[in-house]
Amino acid sequence: MSLLSPVAHQLLPPWVAQPRPRPQTQPTPRGSSCSRPRPAPPGFCGCLVPAEPGAGELRLVGGGGRCAGRVEVKHDGEWGSVCIYDFHSETGWAAVVCRQLGCGRVARSSVYAPFGEATGRIWLQPHICWGNEEKLQDCPHFGWEHFCDHNRDVGVTCADAVELRLAAGGGPCAGRVEVKLQGRWGSVGDRDWDMEDAEVVCQQLGCGSAAGAYSASSRFGNGDGPVSLAVVDCRGDEVTLWDCKIRGWGPYASIHDFDTAVACQGFARLVGGDGACAGRLEVRRGRAWVGVCEDAVDMEAARVVCRELGCGQALAVLGTGRFEAGTGPFWEGGFSCTGTESLLATCARRLARGQGCAGHASIICSSYTGFRLAGDSSGCAGRVEVEAGGTWGSLCATGWDLPDAHVLCRHLGCGPSAAIVPPGGSFGGGDGPLRPDAFGCGGSERHPGECPTAVLGEPACPPGHAAAVNCSGMAEPLRLAEGESRCDGRLEVATSPGAWARVPAGLWDARRSTVVCQQLGCGVPEKVHAVPGSGSAALPGLRCNGSEENPAWCNVSGTATTPTGSPEEVAVVCSGSRRVRLAGGPGPCAGRVEVYVEGTWATVCQENWDLPHATVVCRQLGCGTALAAPGSARFGPGTGPLWPEAVGCAGTEASLWDCPALARGGCRRGGGAGAECSEHRSLRLAGGSGRCSGHLEVRYNGTWGRVCAKGTSPATATAVCWQLGCGAGGRLVAAPAQAPAPAWLAWVGCEEGTRSLWRCPSAPWRLQACSPGGDAHVTCDGDGDGTSGTTTPSPGSRSPQGDASPGSSAPLPAAPRPGLA
Repeated sequence: MSLLSPVAHQLLPPWVAQPRPRPQTQPTPRGSSCSRPRPAPPGFCGCLVPAEPGAGELRLVGGGGRCAGRVEVKHDGEWGSVCIYDFHSETGWAAVVCRQLGCGRVARSSVYAPFGEATGRIWLQPHICWGNEEKLQDCPHFGWEHFCDHNRDVGVTCADAVELRLAAGGGPCAGRVEVKLQGRWGSVGDRDWDMEDAEVVCQQLGCGSAAGAYSASSRFGNGDGPVSLAVVDCRGDEVTLWDCKIRGWGPYASIHDFDTAVACQGFARLVGGDGACAGRLEVRRGRAWVGVCEDAVDMEAARVVCRELGCGQALAVLGTGRFEAGTGPFWEGGFSCTGTESLLATCARRLARGQGCAGHASIICSSYTGFRLAGDSSGCAGRVEVEAGGTWGSLCATGWDLPDAHVLCRHLGCGPSAAIVPPGGSFGGGDGPLRPDAFGCGGSERHPGECPTAVLGEPACPPGHAAAVNCSGMAEPLRLAEGESRCDGRLEVATSPGAWARVPAGLWDARRSTVVCQQLGCGVPEKVHAVPGSGSAALPGLRCNGSEENPAWCNVSGTATTPTGSPEEVAVVCSGSRRVRLAGGPGPCAGRVEVYVEGTWATVCQENWDLPHATVVCRQLGCGTALAAPGSARFGPGTGPLWPEAVGCAGTEASLWDCPALARGGCRRGGGAGAECSEHRSLRLAGGSGRCSGHLEVRYNGTWGRVCAKGTSPATATAVCWQLGCGAGGRLVAAPAQAPAPAWLAWVGCEEGTRSLWRCPSAPWRLQACSPGGDAHVTCDGDGDGTSGTTTPSPGSRSPQGDASPGSSAPLPAAPRPGLA
């Protein structure tokens, strides 16, 4: 009786669907008598020939390549097949064949002529192979004679002949499951495809754990080629899909009603930042997320991570400091990437460079892959255009201001911006609709992509109102590299266009640092220190008296040379690097107050902290007004040093550094001063069966509101689910509310591939009632209950009032502006 379901019989040909009868008697030997006889096993009339090391050649025929096919050996100048009785089929002959050909492990083997019956000689019938023989002919056999027919011609598919991919999913980690057999891609058919099967596929592809297992027709469409594998049963811990129990190996010309598909969580993610494209790097180890040491990642690896996450280009690789430090285990070793890989998991691995782990690796990506100026021939003035998703577009001038212009001009090598930003439309309105993206640069960022941006809820741009800049056109002859901003880091001096040299510590003093900070527009020096040498080209001397307005007027002695050792080099921290952030909270506008001073992040003392102080912080960050000034019980005391300054803010100051200093009285209550701002934004799914399904709600201006289904794109569900950590996809439907509920947004237009709701355009923020069609209800593919090796604040796991919210929430940035001195 067949063990397969009716589905399997539809998928598989009759010879696979029905068990093969076992032979009851053994044939008599054919061919000449054997030499060097040994006693044959019971039931055989013949003799065994011991191994003949080095004899014969081997090939695989009919499998579409050198690593799959019918096994044939060459004897006396003639090729012939190999046959084996099925009661010897569990021996190691297939492993010997694959290893002899250099084709990896065995994926599948059969003694029932899986690649067709040969028509010539049968040369060899191995009796027993232990699997460690160097060649198939080294296995004991019956001489160059046989006891079986061509219907027992053996065939093998080695691992190097089988490939796995996900098709039609828009990326390498989601789509219809396809396997390449005999040179052709085909689907995998299984009516009972489940999460254990999907887990093996995702882990094999380097895409982390499975987020969902589907019928291909429901997500990505059925295949139109052969069916490669049918009826797959995995435990979930197999290394490859072909290590699972597979009832049918194709390729088959069969129906595609049961084609399978998966969506994976991914191998890498960035956490602790404002969104999915900046933060601490974590990777998947088994079914848990673990941190990565800062010396394990370089810019090539960062490029791969940003590409894998759909986050555009990599801007920077940072150590601990920019984002709040995580805890927990670390990935062992590092990644050696070329920068062209599609997944971090496919990069070569290397040993860690040092003992222990100095801190977490952090990466900043930008969805903006290009910036340029149009409408003017100078190259340093014109209409601002940005590239995102391979498309160029002009930027709206509504939110464009002087700090944004300074960052863009310096990024383009045009020096700082002129003191006045040209009115919108000064260099034309551009072609097509204007991008509503509102940049919130502080002025010290190295790249415009580092600036916070807001898209969700931004009003439509008036026609022709395109942002414009007029840069000074004077390229700066020096820079500070590898710091938190362009106003702190290792000092480098331009030696020729595009060439930079670092400055040895030597006789460097504060007078020269004053010139550096002034030239960069970064205030005054706060700290000058020596850092370990990098081995890069260095200047032998740079002498300034402190009165120069430009370092080019300083005396440079000698030419840049590459040092034989690694002498210490100069690093400068200017006052323009001062910044403030809110850490440990559900978003950039709620959390523990931390300040960046003298090159170090420090927590703010709770002494004398009140609402006026929080008001200054919220204003400095562009986060509106302060709603509360909590203590350390809310967002924790922090782990860094305490900010030594005590301030007395009235609430009207532009930044904390404008507040008058108070007499220091110690910090008896410790650090942990916090702030909750009106522009704190979060999202959640409320009223469903769990945190990954329910009505889509956003928090804005201190109030939760729904999102209307009218005009909201289906891809919005995917963006929300990604952001909440609830899988790689979801479904959005219109659901009339049982009770009246206000809504904040409508016409949310996320595009395919977007992973953050705040990157989606929408109608402007306003409280409203949804139309009779109802509000948006989202059901995600995942349940969000995967374990994590690192402790990170669950975005929005607590409401701004501190109580547990009924759904899950994630931060929605409000284009905060890092505070400057």
